[in-house]
Amino acid sequence: MLKASFYNRYTEARDPSQTIVFNRYWGSVAVLDTAVASRLREDDLASIDPGEVVEMEQAGFVVPADRDEKAVAEERYLQAKANNTTLGITISTGEACNIACGYCYQNDDRDNSKLRPETIDGVVAYIEKVVAEGHRPITDVSLRWIGGEPLMQKKEILEATPRIRETCERLGVNCHAQMDTNGLLIDAAVVRAMDALSITVTNKADHNIMRVRKNGTGTYEAILKKIRRHAEDFNETGTVLAIRFNAHAMNAKYVPEVYRMVRGLGVRYTDFDLYEVVNYDFNLMVPTLTREQYKKLYLDLIKLKVESGEVVDAFPRPTFAPCSGYTPFNIKVMASGKLAVCDAPQEEVGALAQLLDDPTAHGQIFPDQAEHNPFQHPRCGGCPNIGICGGEYFCKFNPHAAEQNPCDFLPFDMDEFLRYFAEQVPKTPQRFIFETTV
Repeated sequence: MLKASFYNRYTEARDPSQTIVFNRYWGSVAVLDTAVASRLREDDLASIDPGEVVEMEQAGFVVPADRDEKAVAEERYLQAKANNTTLGITISTGEACNIACGYCYQNDDRDNSKLRPETIDGVVAYIEKVVAEGHRPITDVSLRWIGGEPLMQKKEILEATPRIRETCERLGVNCHAQMDTNGLLIDAAVVRAMDALSITVTNKADHNIMRVRKNGTGTYEAILKKIRRHAEDFNETGTVLAIRFNAHAMNAKYVPEVYRMVRGLGVRYTDFDLYEVVNYDFNLMVPTLTREQYKKLYLDLIKLKVESGEVVDAFPRPTFAPCSGYTPFNIKVMASGKLAVCDAPQEEVGALAQLLDDPTAHGQIFPDQAEHNPFQHPRCGGCPNIGICGGEYFCKFNPHAAEQNPCDFLPFDMDEFLRYFAEQVPKTPQRFIFETTV
């Protein structure tokens, strides 16, 4: 006996005779005759051609009638949490910065923190401990430098990064180093030390208002000059230039222009992504886009990438994995050696030294993250989107931002994306990264 999967999503195609079915457990997509999709939705499998039912079962749209899909999904989540192969290490160099963006959430926290040598010693020892003791089956270490502006401590970073890489190499695991920087202080050594550099850039007029030096002058020209100057360093090492465009109502129309500009900088590997500007109660910026406007803008960017020959990974893949901050043993280390829960928060909780003898103390320092299981949440547990969304993480309830909706977890409209996806994949399947299509 078979039944329609709980994780099926049904989306009307532009042609009313067709319906797109997306399975949010497997990531499978099918375009079915609307009559067949209706029978599937109604669990009337007996009236569907047996050959089609076999194909549906192979793709996960149909499952054994006695399968408890939610229990299977919960086990998949718990296994993904316990067996994640990437150890995430974020190191914050402090809040000091060489520019003065008026909107930055760190403005009230500026300090002169310095990265302590013992903090790097502790990170190295922690990586060795977690990998050697097999607390998770680690194959990769993701090292991220953030600030403030990390390159205000360039010397320390350029000494620490190869040391951490060498430690990983000795342990037989890969190391991927990335940095969030405003771009003003990059040089050949920095580009060659990192696997990726993330830099915020918008259109010139907006950028030179929003991202200014302490004397009020803009930084747009200086940042692009640095990138162009070191394009060959990016290319020789394969370092990725990741551009972040902070989108709001005043600059949204310039997204295509800036995207094309970035692709013309001479850097072989670029990544361009949008971020939604959110006004905080302590820091009002500019008129923001409505959620619907932002979702349309994001989908328009996906379309532009496909048209430009890029491979896009925006497909809502069901990973059933927690975010980095909720994955056991991942850490954010402050310059002082104190810990924070993930990349964004500044609140210090515990210290790295507590983990060096016993890394499992991570769960005691961050009990809410250790115990997080969205399948046991009264609202999230029965939601078919849970494998994509991950549940109600603490960051989805920002007390400083109005109208936060933890269920609005995608930057684009899923139905509109599925329509576009179903139309484009038959023409250019190589342009999308996804799980399965049938």
